[in-house]
Amino acid sequence: MSSILRSAVVAVFCGVASPALTDGLPAAITPLFPKAALPSPEVPDTDILTLTRFNAAPVSSREVPDDIAEVVARQANISNFGTACGPSLSVSATSGAMLSVRLSAPCLPYDTVRLEHAGLAFTLPMPMTGELSFLLPALSETGSLSATLSDNSTLTASTPVPDAREFARVALQWNGEDHGELIAEAPRQLDGQMFRIGQSLDESGAVLQVFSRRIDDLAASGVVRLSMRTRVTTANCDTGQTARVRRVVPHEPVSTYDLKLMGQGCEAVGQSLELKNVLQDLKLAGN
Repeated sequence: MSSILRSAVVAVFCGVASPALTDGLPAAITPLFPKAALPSPEVPDTDILTLTRFNAAPVSSREVPDDIAEVVARQANISNFGTACGPSLSVSATSGAMLSVRLSAPCLPYDTVRLEHAGLAFTLPMPMTGELSFLLPALSETGSLSATLSDNSTLTASTPVPDAREFARVALQWNGEDHGELIAEAPRQLDGQMFRIGQSLDESGAVLQVFSRRIDDLAASGVVRLSMRTRVTTANCDTGQTARVRRVVPHEPVSTYDLKLMGQGCEAVGQSLELKNVLQDLKLAGN
């Protein structure tokens, strides 16, 4: 028996189907597969399944983020330095009948503020921080002060200044950009202090000048000659200038009045004029 025939007989005897022959060679040998069906996986009874539902917990209204508009509105009340925008004005009396003034407006940097005291006004620029502090000679014993900001809000403050009666003071308010100068000529024993407060950059501004002399330490009597010096410019050569004067002198009635300085003509531009006999001289009597 040939080897091929012998292989076929063995295959039949073992229960394997005869392979197809190709050119006298078996094409393939197929392995045996089990005839029993494989068991299916067991699925648990749905009645005994426990289903858990996960629900999102309710969020409190306080935990809900604010709307953008509310956040912006809230941040609008905070300055660039993280401080509250609310402006404030405080004033306190210091030695020498001076007022220590502190103005805070952190959300109005570089603003121009107009301050008024005893009927006279002056303007000051706010610094970048919005914090302004300065000393002001008191022109009344009440020490009242008001500040008007660019948003038209007005702040007021006051403090008693009982030692204001110990000083003779003459204050001159120059209005407009072309402010002049208050001049006081006095003997050495009557010489006092000259204060200049404010800064004016345009016609809406004002500058204040104050001559001050303590009178309770006078050892001699005499006269302080007061005059005004002004510069003729293209802005005031025709229209002139306005000013306001306040005199606070012991044993004299307190007076406040306005001055109108006539224009000198535009051919006088560049000249500096000293106006004498415009202000009443200050007569001081020693102890």
